[in-house]
Order: sequence, then C-alpha cells, then structure tokens
Amino acid sequence: MKSGLKQEKGFTLIEVLAAIVILSIVSLVLTSYFTNAMSYSKSNQNKTIMVNLARNALFYVEKQDFEKMKEYFKSEENNSLEASKCQKVIDADDSVKCEDYRQLVEDTTILNQVLNPSINGVNYRIDIEYQRKLHKESLSDLDKKDMAAYLLPVLVKVSRVDSSNGPQTQSVVEGYITDEKIR
Repeated sequence: MKSGLKQEKGFTLIEVLAAIVILSIVSLVLTSYFTNAMSYSKSNQNKTIMVNLARNALFYVEKQDFEKMKEYFKSEENNSLEASKCQKVIDADDSVKCEDYRQLVEDTTILNQVLNPSINGVNYRIDIEYQRKLHKESLSDLDKKDMAAYLLPVLVKVSRVDSSNGPQTQSVVEGYITDEKIR
C-alpha cells in the first residue's frame, strides 16, 4: 500500500495554496496598475478639453474687431473678459446678460457660450486676461516695437465650475489677439 501512494504524482495542498497566493498578488498589482492608468487617462482627457476650450476662446476673440478689443483692454479698469460678467439671467425670456461686453461683440449669447461652455455635462469657466506688462515691454523693445502694435498678448484661463469631482484644476494658454491687417 505504501508503495502505491509514493508513485502518485500531483500537487500537494501547500503547493496549490502557494500558487493561489502568488496569483492573487500578481492580480492585485495588475489591478492597481490599470486603475492608476485609468485615472491618469481621465486627468489627461480633462486637460485636453480645457486646452481646446482655451484655444477656441482665443480664436473667437481674435475674430472680433481688433480696434474694439484694443480699446477695451487699454482702458485701465478693463483687464479681462470674465465669464462671471456674462451670465444667464433667469426671468421670463431666459436671456443672457453681458452688458459689459456689448460694445465688443454683436451677439452676447455666443460670447456667453464661449466663456461658459459645458462639455460632457461638465461646466467650465473661461477668463481672458490682457497681459499689460508684457505688451508694454514689447512696445519698448526696438526689435519688437513694429509688431507689438498689431498684437495683444492675452492669458486664457480655463477652470471647472464644479470642483466636487476632485481638486480644482486650471489650464492656462498664452496667446495673442492679432490685428486683421497682419492675418
């Protein structure tokens, strides 16, 4: 009887348990890797959306009348196009009030959609800041003085309105509003 048991070949209970433990550890490592990759991908997707929204806002502002934009930004009290100044007013006609920007654009409804977009159910806010200091420096530089008259340096900041889904993120794109004469 003893000789028959010795000839049976198979795994012992300890070997099977050791294999299950090793397999569990490997699967936990792989699961954490895929979880981190998914969160990194979601973060990059959000940043890509924000950069594209900033470029869209810059493109929209660039297509407006350059002289009006220049006069608006050159006045000391106006340093930015703020999304908070262009809000939907809930009343009978559900209209959009952008009184501060009425002299810049003809249709403030489009401006409101550009400054307060909603993508995939997420609301964003876009602020366009004029970089007064940078513009003054380029006007005083002899090499850049000729071109500086046709360019307005701006900083486009995009942020999420709702910060309930994690930390508040913001993307910033620098650019220029160019005069129609050099386009």
